[in-house]
Amino acid sequence: MSEHIRLGVIGCGRISQAAHLPAVAKAENVELKAVCDASGTLADAMAGRYGSSAFHSVTDLLGAPVDAVLIAVPDRFHAEVARQALRAGKHVIVEKPLAGSIAEAEELRDLAGSAGLELQVASMKRFDPGVQYAAEAAARIGPLRSVVGWYRVMSQLRAPIEATLFPPLVVDPAVRSRELEYKAAHRAEHLLATHGIHTVDLLRYLAGDYTIHSAVLSNNERDYSWHALGRFRDGAALSLEVTASVHAEWSEGFDLYGDAGHVRLRCPFPFTRQPSSVRVFDETTQTYSEPAFGDSDPYERQLEAFAEAVLLARTAVPTADDGIEALKIVDAIRDATNRTAVRP
Repeated sequence: MSEHIRLGVIGCGRISQAAHLPAVAKAENVELKAVCDASGTLADAMAGRYGSSAFHSVTDLLGAPVDAVLIAVPDRFHAEVARQALRAGKHVIVEKPLAGSIAEAEELRDLAGSAGLELQVASMKRFDPGVQYAAEAAARIGPLRSVVGWYRVMSQLRAPIEATLFPPLVVDPAVRSRELEYKAAHRAEHLLATHGIHTVDLLRYLAGDYTIHSAVLSNNERDYSWHALGRFRDGAALSLEVTASVHAEWSEGFDLYGDAGHVRLRCPFPFTRQPSSVRVFDETTQTYSEPAFGDSDPYERQLEAFAEAVLLARTAVPTADDGIEALKIVDAIRDATNRTAVRP
């Protein structure tokens, strides 16, 4: 058995440059063989930076000697590119959301299953060691009664913080202009699906399946804040907030209260690569535990887990079904918001 997988990265834009390609360079069981982007500016620059082959079409990259691909193109192209890769016999790890619709995501799941290929959703926060510790602790303090989760991405502070944390970014002005125009025209849909889907997935990871009962949206032309109420399958009540953007510092966290204790989870801005802080109160002993972590780059850890699943013929997690459930919850929040919208 090979000790690594040969990986191709499709999409050389912002998230690849800031997170995925640096993670590939560090991952111990992954070898970067090729990068691909329709923009020659981006593909050639990243190939030069990381010493790989450059391709300008997905078809050409899929003909290269790669075992798997990481798909980091804009959300609306996820299904199309993943479909091509799976049909070409490649294992796939795809940025969240898995696809633009539940039907597309189910098609990808079925295609991967019939071909015997791994299809992992890049919900990298599941690989944060603090989040993983919190999930284990939540199972110990249950049954859960109350769960609160929130995600608030900062507004004016975001650009300078990212400029500090990111490597030098190569920008294709034409691509950037096109993507900004698309996001502006689909702002609410984009923000909830791209930002909110992390939180809805982590809530499932931490506490299990749940349903959304109601939701409200407060927004202006730029900022959107969704607040939703729901219930977990075991009966716990849920309160969820997704705000993009908030005019304050980054804030993301979860509080889980069970019959035997409390889990407090606070998640830093992911590009810091710092682990989440977690504090667990065990009521039976009336003591707190607050672990420290070292290995904490979630982008690197998710790639290594994906490669291990491929190499050892294990199921890659988060699975396509996890991606489908996250899309269902996003749709439920959107539908509930529409039902309760304030009409003039």
